[in-house]
Amino acid sequence: MTTVEPTRRRLSTGHEVELPLELAFAMGGVTVPARRGRLEAILPDGLSSLAIAPGVGCVALVGIQYHRVGGGSTRAGAADEEREREPGLEPYDEFAVIVPAVHGGRTDLPVAQLSDGDIGGYVHWLPVTTDPSVALGRELWGYPKERADITVTDGPNGIRAVVVGGRYGEREGARLEVARPRSDPRRRDWTMASYTTVDGDLLRTPVRIEGEIALGLGVAGTRLEIAPSLRRELGLWQRPLTRLYGSRVRARLFEGEQIRG
Repeated sequence: MTTVEPTRRRLSTGHEVELPLELAFAMGGVTVPARRGRLEAILPDGLSSLAIAPGVGCVALVGIQYHRVGGGSTRAGAADEEREREPGLEPYDEFAVIVPAVHGGRTDLPVAQLSDGDIGGYVHWLPVTTDPSVALGRELWGYPKERADITVTDGPNGIRAVVVGGRYGEREGARLEVARPRSDPRRRDWTMASYTTVDGDLLRTPVRIEGEIALGLGVAGTRLEIAPSLRRELGLWQRPLTRLYGSRVRARLFEGEQIRG
């Protein structure tokens, strides 16, 4: 990974973290088609929903079980190289609802958007399991984090994520299952941008992800149940387009850059 001089930041909870933030986790997720008009309504100025067909965008839903957050304590069973270091946070679980979006594009044509602007993901909802993780996301990057009852397990059959409560108020806000791949996952190294809003301005945060991650098409090996209010708000379809799974993934979350105007 690229060498960057670390900076230390203190949260309102008293915890300290270093940026870029080093992360280790397991994840499983799906990409679901959605009505593009609904997605445009929730995106901030400057972003446009990534079109996959005329009038159709998409939403990524991902369950994440963190093993290490910064240099903090690791989850039981984590690898030796992920042992306790300081500073950092205790591991937590997370469920991400992300709208793939384009910044600076001049066309709404499917496929053409891929070469017309900067592709990234707008973070729409990010429930987590601990107060320090809420402070971490909100104070450093403006992520819309909130406490919820979340269980993310990475078992012999794959990732299972269940979200209860949160801003959508349903008894069960989301349930996601993604099976382990039958073949060996491919080693991948991605750099992408996540988008949020801070004080009315867009914030673009580079994220570097690497690890053995399996990608697949269709609904095989997946189960997805979403709260009706969230499904209506985003115009979500029922059947996933793609799925991904990775049990040993690492990431670096860099300091964000404000995009004014």
